[in-house]
Amino acid sequence: MRLIICDDDIKDAKNAEDILNTLSVLKDYEIKIQSPQDVNLAVDEDLLKCDILVMDIQYEGESFDGIELTKKINEKLPTCQIIYLSNILDFAPMVYDTNHCYFVLKENMDIMLPRAIAKAVESYNTMSNDIIEFLSNGHKVYTSQSEIMYIERDDRVLNIHTLKKTYQCYTSLKKIESKLGSAFARCHGGFIVNLAYVSGIDGTQLYLKDGTKIPIGMRFFEDFKLKYLKYYSDRM
Repeated sequence: MRLIICDDDIKDAKNAEDILNTLSVLKDYEIKIQSPQDVNLAVDEDLLKCDILVMDIQYEGESFDGIELTKKINEKLPTCQIIYLSNILDFAPMVYDTNHCYFVLKENMDIMLPRAIAKAVESYNTMSNDIIEFLSNGHKVYTSQSEIMYIERDDRVLNIHTLKKTYQCYTSLKKIESKLGSAFARCHGGFIVNLAYVSGIDGTQLYLKDGTKIPIGMRFFEDFKLKYLKYYSDRM
């Protein structure tokens, strides 16, 4: 697990690092200080690896700021939790154009930064369990598992059908199944479905809520039926 402090003021960055090193909730995290320039370059080159990022907003002499940088990180690393750390309260309304979990004034960082970190760790753990990452047409895709309706094998390609669009992915059903949560069940040699979207079973096929029909293989029928009944009984 990695936490990055992105600040062009090394004194402020060191103060934040000292506070973070005292927090037991971060015992499994590698904590690093990086310049805004290095973080920006890593984002542009798809090399940034970060789970929590403590982000200053204003950078002396730069053509970009922390809010612009966060927008790019939101797009490329949606599970990364952003904590803004700034001297300027006037920036507070502007940060709501980005996905972030806390805004901390530097003058209060000894009290508020630990609270922000606790929230960031909790949010990251929740989101990372839901977000799934895969390659589609050479690009990394991050999507919420809750938006995936079903996954269909077509020869060597998987069609991942989400609420918004369908992605093509070169991997196996077995590999992607290992990344999915308990809401998903294999119903056929070529299909995995999200039980949240199943409206009913009729013989050897099931119906999704949008009307899609998906076959149920005889080899999978009993196991699928048990998972389907358990999924809905747990929610009654």
